[in-house]
Amino acid sequence: MKKLVTFTMIALFAVSLVACAQSGGKQVKVKCPACGYEFLAPVGD
Repeated sequence: MKKLVTFTMIALFAVSLVACAQSGGKQVKVKCPACGYEFLAPVGD
């Protein structure tokens, strides 16, 4: 039983790492509150 739980936890950890790695490249539009300049910023950095 302990091996099954360990394997499941490792599998979930690997899936979460893959999901985080693939989410790169997305950007969000940000507006500076001081000057009003709009630019694209990477998400998660």
